[in-house]
Amino acid sequence: MVSGATREHLKHEALVSGLSNALFNGIIAWFLIRSGPALQWGGEHSFAIDVTATALLLPLIVALIVIPLQRSKQKKGKLQTMSLGPESPIQCLANLLPYSTGKSAIVFGLVGMLVIAPTTLLGFYLLGVTEIAPLHYAIFKGLWAGSMAAVLVLPMVLVALRKTGKELA
Repeated sequence: MVSGATREHLKHEALVSGLSNALFNGIIAWFLIRSGPALQWGGEHSFAIDVTATALLLPLIVALIVIPLQRSKQKKGKLQTMSLGPESPIQCLANLLPYSTGKSAIVFGLVGMLVIAPTTLLGFYLLGVTEIAPLHYAIFKGLWAGSMAAVLVLPMVLVALRKTGKELA
């Protein structure tokens, strides 16, 4: 069974990461594209390229921040090792990732680029989206980036706070 402290910590991290990434990505997108033309699949103003780049960079950068921050809190005694148990798919995924912050960050970035971006773009394709007004894209980007960060921060925290070989012995 997952402890209440573990559950609360994961909820807190998902909320903070989700809201902060939604806010920052939405605002940055708005300032960068507000006076431009509608975004299209290709060309200079391509939402496909932006989605792909964001899906790579956002998880990579968030992992480079979250994993060391969680480990630092653990070393200071503010957090303990954490596990959702062997039956948890998220825990199983976290246990497969490398201990190295950099290597795990690369894996998170690749998952974003190779799984999340194509899935998102498939949604646009199936909905018949051919162009998006700057305001609508900034709103989408904020909500999408915030959702991605809120979901991916859970395995990131579990990577950071899992038991290492020394603790298992």
